[in-house]
Amino acid sequence: MQSLLLDFVVIFATSVVAAVLCHRLRLPSAIGLILGGVLIGPKALGLIQNDHEIELLAEIGVVLLLFVIGLEISIADLTRLKRFFVIGGSAQFFGTALLATTALLPLGFEPGACVYLGFVAALSSTAIVLRLLQDRGELETPQGRAILSILIYQDVGVVPVMLMAPLLANGASNGTAAMGLLVLKMALVVVLGFSAYRWIMPWFLERITRTRSSEAFLLGVFTLCIGIALLTQSLGLSLALGAFLAGFILSESEYSHQAVATMLPFRDVLMSLFFISIGMLLNLSALINQPLQLLLLTLAVLLLKPLVATIGALLVGLPLRQSVFSGLALGQVGEFSLVATKAGVSAGLLGADVFQTILAITVLSMLATPALVGLAPALSQALSRTAPGRWLEELYQEPPSEQRSALEHHVLIVGFGVTGRNLARSCRFSGVPYAVVELNAALVKQARSQGEPIHFGDAAQASILALTQAQRARAIVVVIDDPGAARRIVELARRQAPDAFILVRSRYLREVEPLQALGADEVIADELEVSIEVFSRVLTRMLVPRETIQELSGEIRGEWRRMARDLAPEATRLHDLQVVLPQLETHTLRLSPTSQLVGRSIATSRLREDHGVIVLAINRDGQTIPTPQGSLELLANDSLFVIGPQNWSPATI
Repeated sequence: MQSLLLDFVVIFATSVVAAVLCHRLRLPSAIGLILGGVLIGPKALGLIQNDHEIELLAEIGVVLLLFVIGLEISIADLTRLKRFFVIGGSAQFFGTALLATTALLPLGFEPGACVYLGFVAALSSTAIVLRLLQDRGELETPQGRAILSILIYQDVGVVPVMLMAPLLANGASNGTAAMGLLVLKMALVVVLGFSAYRWIMPWFLERITRTRSSEAFLLGVFTLCIGIALLTQSLGLSLALGAFLAGFILSESEYSHQAVATMLPFRDVLMSLFFISIGMLLNLSALINQPLQLLLLTLAVLLLKPLVATIGALLVGLPLRQSVFSGLALGQVGEFSLVATKAGVSAGLLGADVFQTILAITVLSMLATPALVGLAPALSQALSRTAPGRWLEELYQEPPSEQRSALEHHVLIVGFGVTGRNLARSCRFSGVPYAVVELNAALVKQARSQGEPIHFGDAAQASILALTQAQRARAIVVVIDDPGAARRIVELARRQAPDAFILVRSRYLREVEPLQALGADEVIADELEVSIEVFSRVLTRMLVPRETIQELSGEIRGEWRRMARDLAPEATRLHDLQVVLPQLETHTLRLSPTSQLVGRSIATSRLREDHGVIVLAINRDGQTIPTPQGSLELLANDSLFVIGPQNWSPATI
């Protein structure tokens, strides 16, 4: 007992060190845990004595992981991501399995083992890929949604893959009987699962929640998870299938969010044990004795899987740049590949040496994943210069139209989410010409049916910006959730439209400096604006004077504006005047037909003498008249751009 507790201390201390180092090196913690397991395992330092007990606890961690994955996958999620899930997931999963199976057949493996290993190779690392996407802030981007859908598909697919192991191990002679028995067992599981979803689980959880006891709820969730897992195992199926089924059933109930919050700490602890135990199982001597073979196999995986995943992303309509990113992110062999391989070894389908090979490839490919993702922008740009790349880009371009070619002095909106739609609505209401570029084909189709001047395309491509007349735009507004694409768009837009006002909405403050360095005139960070809104409302509740709140908000925004000017040494633009002259602001005054200024010249309007404002420019019928003469007559519907005191309002005229 004392030695087991000592093993736990060593494991958790190693986990803490690995997590801290991976955080500083910006690597997924799973990589550090696996390497930590290699270091303390019996094949290296030999610090762990009870490796069998640790492995048993790690298997419980896998069961809880599948349970939580089932909790996090709902029918609503699958419906929302159905195009990515069905098309992209199927193409990646079965395409990789087919190519891997074909490549393994000449190597002397049994056909059943080749098929099984093909599906094992198709599985990627959910833990590593999602962590990378979260760190890069790309989980809600089109490529992030595609990757998430494919990972969900793989997580669902690992269950039938593991069920295939005993079936393939029986051989052709018993194949028909084994298949019939498997179908019968699966039908029984479906019936039991539906009964649990419809009657058993709601009745059970309702009575537990009536007690309002968090301990009772925790024990009840554990009972459901382990109980259904043992039920499926008693039918000759796997514990993993039962755990996933229990989670999926619970995900459709009103208690799913509380169940996830309850199980996450246990899952994280036991999953750490799983990754540590995987590292402990790695035979370093095999890695040292066959380094060339393992490296070649790993390179084959890192070439095959990204290629198939990239094709899958292209099939769902993603442009080349985002498809390449998706493919490289899914290029590794994942943790569930190890779980499935162990199931194959237990069924007698695979040998222990195969598990060691898969384990080594998994570790090496996981280590290579951050570097592969970092290569995605450069690789996609290089591919776009090739003939196939240019052909793929042309697929996402629309032919020029008269409406598009007539665009001039307009606002180009990149992204048609909530911010983009509100900006388009404001432009339409104000009579400002605008055009929209959006990458979501379904959204483009819907908006176009409502009369929006919207175009499908990836604005991170110079050709798309040129087709939407970015070089003639007066303002370019980038409101997308993809930080990498936003930087690329700003860089291209500044080249094509050196005089345009470029405004970018970013989620994080850390994106402000890179965007401004690339040429953005102004960056609005959600973090900054939300923080200002939060403290403004709190201070208002605390009866702090509004003038004090406005002064504090102005100081905070002023710090970021001063930083922007330090980064851009060019001549001061109109929208920067409020930084240079803090007592002045620019205003827009639109003359209605009944305005007293209509028919007067600028000189006789006495705007400067009576109101303290100076006319800088006039917009008339879509054309700008810069620095107008005092003799110019003002007409109805003219828009006057003036500079005046901060507290001045056009309503005073």
